[in-house]
Amino acid sequence: MKILQQKEEYLVETIRNGIALNPLVSIRKMQELVEHNTGRSISDKYVSKLMYKVRKGAVIESDRKKLNIRLTEVRERYRVLMDYLTKVVYWKYDFYTDYGIAEPEQKEKLCAIKLLAQMELALFKAELDAGMFQNRQLAIEEMLKQGVLPNELHEQIIGVFRTWKLGAIKNY
Repeated sequence: MKILQQKEEYLVETIRNGIALNPLVSIRKMQELVEHNTGRSISDKYVSKLMYKVRKGAVIESDRKKLNIRLTEVRERYRVLMDYLTKVVYWKYDFYTDYGIAEPEQKEKLCAIKLLAQMELALFKAELDAGMFQNRQLAIEEMLKQGVLPNELHEQIIGVFRTWKLGAIKNY
């Protein structure tokens, strides 16, 4: 039986949230969680397939291996927490009926805003420390100065600089 795209996206989102909260969750527990959220039973093979798809997708988004896997787990946990805090900040009556979130006081909203900002800043600092935003041109220039690049690549870069008529390459 074919599952509609919308329903599969909802299932994937539920599984992403479950994995974000507990990366080592078993297939049976995930099956129970999905059944609790949807009110319908679901095949363990299909849950396993979706869990694999979610985990693989999270890792593919990263371009570095071990560091990015860990950073991806942190991002996923933060995503779930930020989603909840956003619901607190932008509370509507629907959130009470759908999620059971009571209307927060103004003080609680301000605390949620502050916590959201701190979480975003902490994630940004972690990404900065991990070198996610390095300037690749500076790294290549440094490798050229040190002579680390293979000769073939070095010749290609010199050819590009000569084609563009850049004089800075003469120093190399």
